[in-house]
This record gives sequence, C-alpha cells and structure tokens, in this order.
Amino acid sequence: MYDKIAAYIRQRVSVPDEALEKAFAYGRVAEYRKGDLILRVGEYCPFIGFINSGLIMVTLDDAEGREVICNFFFENEFFTYIESINGNIPSHKNFVALEDCTVLLLNKSEMPAIFSIHPAFASLYNQTILEDLQKVIRYVQEQQTQTVEERYLSLMDRQENLFNRIPLKYIAGYLGVAPPSLSRLRKRLAGR
Repeated sequence: MYDKIAAYIRQRVSVPDEALEKAFAYGRVAEYRKGDLILRVGEYCPFIGFINSGLIMVTLDDAEGREVICNFFFENEFFTYIESINGNIPSHKNFVALEDCTVLLLNKSEMPAIFSIHPAFASLYNQTILEDLQKVIRYVQEQQTQTVEERYLSLMDRQENLFNRIPLKYIAGYLGVAPPSLSRLRKRLAGR
C-alpha cells in the first residue's frame, strides 16, 4: 500500500526511510466503491488523501442547480478540499469515486506532528497544495480563454487514456458541453 506514496514522495523530496515509516503510521487506508461520495457538499474535509488506485471526480452545482464537473484525481495524486486549507469551512464540492478506490488518508489535524518528523514533509505538503491550486487555476483559465476544442486537446495531452476510464458525459461536463457536442467534436478531430 505504501510503495506508490513512497515513490511519489521520493520524486519530490529527500526523506529517510525511518521518517517515512513514522509518517505512514499517521495514515489510514480507506476503500471506496464506484459511486461512493467521499466528501459531500456541506461537510468539513478533515483529510488529505493519496490515491493508491482508482479515480475521483469533483463536482459542484452551478447557479441553476446543474452539476458541473470541475476536477479529476487519478492514481498517485493527493487530493483534498483545497479551499479549506487555511480555514475550517464546509465543502461546496462533492468528491465522488468514479472507480473503486484505495486511498491513504491523513488527518489534517495531524499534519503538524508529521511535519515535526522531518522538514521535507512541510515542503512536500506545500508542493502538493500548490499543484492542486494550479489545477484549479488552470481549469478556470481554460474555461475563460479557450475554445472547447482547445480544452479537449489540452485534456487529452494531460490524460491520454481518459476515455477508457471516464464516461463521455463526465468529460463533456468537465469541458462544459453536451455529450452529443463532444461526440461531434471527437469525430471531426478523428477525421483530420
């Protein structure tokens, strides 16, 4: 269970094995089935999670009450409700397992204890939060400045096996188009 997260950590910071073992003692493994709500709108997010296997979709409701897909998290990624990092505010998003998931959860309240084990953990935490924030910013900027085709191509560059794992309706929702429009776009691009 800890091999993937250890590899992820070692790619970003240098941490001795004994420090990793101490930090892992704070984690707990959680299993979610496809369709499970990991975090609901209105709940407080007490954790930072690392996806060992599976796929998570993040949704919110727009002003008309329609579900908007605003993020996906894949294996070997950390996830959390980033908006509550500096404050204890309830989530305005749902985190939904799109596949069966195995995740390692770290309680946010235990982060200072983990940081005290080795200074590299605070650096890793900051890197992870910044990466998540960059994803949020990229999503907003792409929605405001790119065409649907440009957003589609950008998404395919980042996650080429997306269509093997995520239903078309969710990808269309992420791109902000109806599924038939996305099908037409894909057909047109395939014909090039």
